[in-house]
Amino acid sequence: MAVSSVSSKNESSPTPSPVPSSPPRSVAIAQLIGAVLFSLGSACFVWAAWVDDWVLPLRLGCGFWIGGCVPYLWPPLKQELLGSLTAVAHASNALQVGGMLSWAVGSAFAFRDDLDTALLVTNGAYLAGSACLLCDALLQAWPFCSNTPSTCGKRAWLLLANLDVHAGLFYVLAGAFGGYASETALLRFGNCCWLVGSLISGVNPCLALCAGAQRGARASSTPPAEDTPKKVELEAKAASASPV
Repeated sequence: MAVSSVSSKNESSPTPSPVPSSPPRSVAIAQLIGAVLFSLGSACFVWAAWVDDWVLPLRLGCGFWIGGCVPYLWPPLKQELLGSLTAVAHASNALQVGGMLSWAVGSAFAFRDDLDTALLVTNGAYLAGSACLLCDALLQAWPFCSNTPSTCGKRAWLLLANLDVHAGLFYVLAGAFGGYASETALLRFGNCCWLVGSLISGVNPCLALCAGAQRGARASSTPPAEDTPKKVELEAKAASASPV
């Protein structure tokens, strides 16, 4: 997403680090719907890792996953159509769209009859989509970390503390272990990573919606300007001072 830079009026004064703003309410709602569907699909993937007849839960999970990709495609496509964006924002949107399309195509292949061949595409597409989303999270988080006056170690810590980076890391772990591990324990670990990453991806939309609701509540509790006691007092004094 586009990052707005803050310029100082005096060249000698330090440039404050940009503060990431909350996404619009419609974007947060779309991302929350997608995260819920991803979480449902991930729960099916975990189910598939613990049963012998894994085809049905796998396909249920892929169905939820396709549904989750749809709302996540809307914000980047909307930005590309309506906004004048920077090169970083274009790259971020391309990574998001590429990740969602990779996941959707991989999920669709899970419904083919020849699963031995189809799962090769599914596993590769899921890992590629996860890598795209991790790169997007790093791309968006790095400007805020690099502009913060701190050591390299603290910048790395700030980068790793980003929730989207956490989700991307778990998605990559899931794509690697859940799709290519030969040991049953590692396969189950990978499928659990899908669920952890999906749950983390729903935190930021929830925080954005809660912050918006709090701002709305504060705005509604503030009395209108014309009804403030100070203005009523000034109007009363003006009325008493005016000639009859």
